Amino acid sequence: MAALGALLVAGPSLIGMVGPVSPASAASGLVRAPARPSAAITFPAAPAWSVTLPDAGQPIALSSPIPADLDGQPSVVVGDRRGYVYAYHLAGGSPVAGWPTTDGSGPIDSTPSVAPAGGGLSSVLIGSGNDAVPTTGGYQAFGPSGSRLWFTPVVNPPSDAAPNAGVEAGLTVGNLQPGGLDLVAGSLGQTSYALSVQSGATLTGWPFFNSDSTHSTAALADLYGTDRNEIVVGGDQTAGRGQGQTYADGGHLRILSAEGNQICRADTNQVVDSSPAVGGFLAGGATGIVVAPGAYFPGASDTGTLKAYDTQCRLQWSVGLGSSTIFSSPALSDVLGNGSLQVVEGSNVGGSGSVWVLDAASGRTLWSAGMPDQVIGSVVTADLSGGGYDDVIVPTVNGVFIFDGRSGQLLSHLDPNLGLQNSPLITADPNGSIGITLAGYIGPSNAGRIDHYVIAGSNGAEAVGASAWPMFHHDPQLTGDAGRTTPPGSIPACSVPAAATSGYDLAASDGGIFSFGGAPFCGSTGNIHLNAPVVGMAMAPATGGYWEVASDGGIFAFGDAVFYGSMGGQPLNQPIAGMAATPDGKGYWEVASDGGIFAFGDAVFYGSMGGHPLNKPVVGISTSTDGTGYRLVASDGGIFSFGDAPFSGSEGGHALNQPVVGTANDTNTGGYWEVASDGGIFAFGDAPFFGSTGGQPLAAPIVGLSETSNGSGYRFVGSDGGVFSFDAPFLGSMGGSPLNQPIVGMAGF
Repeated sequence: MAALGALLVAGPSLIGMVGPVSPASAASGLVRAPARPSAAITFPAAPAWSVTLPDAGQPIALSSPIPADLDGQPSVVVGDRRGYVYAYHLAGGSPVAGWPTTDGSGPIDSTPSVAPAGGGLSSVLIGSGNDAVPTTGGYQAFGPSGSRLWFTPVVNPPSDAAPNAGVEAGLTVGNLQPGGLDLVAGSLGQTSYALSVQSGATLTGWPFFNSDSTHSTAALADLYGTDRNEIVVGGDQTAGRGQGQTYADGGHLRILSAEGNQICRADTNQVVDSSPAVGGFLAGGATGIVVAPGAYFPGASDTGTLKAYDTQCRLQWSVGLGSSTIFSSPALSDVLGNGSLQVVEGSNVGGSGSVWVLDAASGRTLWSAGMPDQVIGSVVTADLSGGGYDDVIVPTVNGVFIFDGRSGQLLSHLDPNLGLQNSPLITADPNGSIGITLAGYIGPSNAGRIDHYVIAGSNGAEAVGASAWPMFHHDPQLTGDAGRTTPPGSIPACSVPAAATSGYDLAASDGGIFSFGGAPFCGSTGNIHLNAPVVGMAMAPATGGYWEVASDGGIFAFGDAVFYGSMGGQPLNQPIAGMAATPDGKGYWEVASDGGIFAFGDAVFYGSMGGHPLNKPVVGISTSTDGTGYRLVASDGGIFSFGDAPFSGSEGGHALNQPVVGTANDTNTGGYWEVASDGGIFAFGDAPFFGSTGGQPLAAPIVGLSETSNGSGYRFVGSDGGVFSFDAPFLGSMGGSPLNQPIVGMAGF
């Protein structure tokens, strides 16, 4: 079995120069449209300023230039493989005082991002370590003067056979949790981090176990109209098993909550190293995600495709480009000037390159053009002519090709001797003109060089307007968000995926529901006559809403949770004791006190204890991390594992002060917990012990347990509705409040 985390999509070796290419021979149009009028713009023949860096052999490669204000003057920042971050003023190219800077933590292929540092100035956030040197590096921040503010290392699980520490992805900046500005990025190891921009401290619920290397820079956007950002990111995957999940070769697109809960995941048979773009481009203006799988696994059918997904990770379209991408990421931009977003992507065709413009809603090709040089970096767009639509700027290993966005006509070929594996930067320069910054490598020694072009008589503010994608991943915060996303409040609260909320629900035996935090109230059976009491509940992770289950097997669905069937009205050998939902929310299991299992929807039957003698009755069930297995727990703490749910021990056969009443899976480690009625917690596998109420007086016995925030903690609840939180936010309880019937369980994120 391949060691998880060992996958290294080799950082492209620096491409040798193949010589200048004349504009006339550069673009072989695959699809053609009428050319624009010729009077639009004149491109400069030479850069306004140029700087060659002292980094021969370790130059600028995958790190893209990003604008920043470090001393009151607009500047450009970029990193190189020598491990330095450089900053030069856009006007004139003079170095910013205190820069370049380094902390010596490894080479830099990460694109910098910026955050406010006070006084109108910026701090610079960047990862270090890359595929060539993956065992060093981490997350770091530099102040406006170049001084290091903090460094946060990558910590992988002890089980990781190749604990890589490098961070090649860009550090995406935005609001995730209360308390200030945050950032998020994956690593070349098995973990992704969300950190405080101010301190570098890890946020609640993180790190997230992503099982293998992440090269993709995450997008941040409000996907569900909740005024909260979700995280969209690609990932690599080698076959194997880790933290309770089984994986095949390929990659993933994941949507994560701000607390590190996986809302949904789409799997591909090829790595997803490109960085997803998000915007309101699907039919009817619905929010969509577009991403391009890479080219690591030979013969994989997803190689050379461009894919669009909705906000529940459901594939909307997939288009074969007849070529492959490596790290090139899609842009969303109005290159037609029709008020809609189009997808723009660069790719490789053998040793040459191509650029594609597709209708974002359908994936239909609008135009495409070829170039004689490889496209490794990502395309950017800007209205260079003031024509009311965005042009397409394509980086290659031999300079930049500029195409008319509407027609696909080749307009210019800049810097044909400069090798680029990253994105150009388009800016509104201090003099009001359009600036084009290219940062790459040149000459036989492969030294880093930064060239800045100025288009005389142009309008910089117009160029980088609302529909442009003027730099890598759209903006200096690297959000990958083209806008037009889900308006606040436009999705009913009970249609928002439950895993996207930060809250929990308590269920009473009469079916009454009590909601806390971000968990919405979607209805209940309180005040409705029931044939049998409610004994448990489960949330619908990817769809929204929840279910309640009664002891006769009756299921009650609320919100967008779908009713897939039940045992209500059917004969049972023993009463139902609890339920668990599949990770995608499209099915569930009921478990009876004799260990009998009943599966509905996409829940699969993997076996049961029905018909087998038990020392004590079964009192609960929890699903494995990937939903292809489950565990049953008996009141004596005995565990019965089925499917891929590993058995890592139990309290069965041990003396207990009080009986066990529930269990929960730890999605972060693949381990699990048991809870007893006195609040005693028993942790198994790698599940951490965060604390308990064992030995403390309680007003009422504990009746249920719920994991929170990707395994970062847990909560349990008493029959009086009192909630006890450990390494998890306390959001309220019913303790001390009058109840018609006792609480019997809880669910939450």
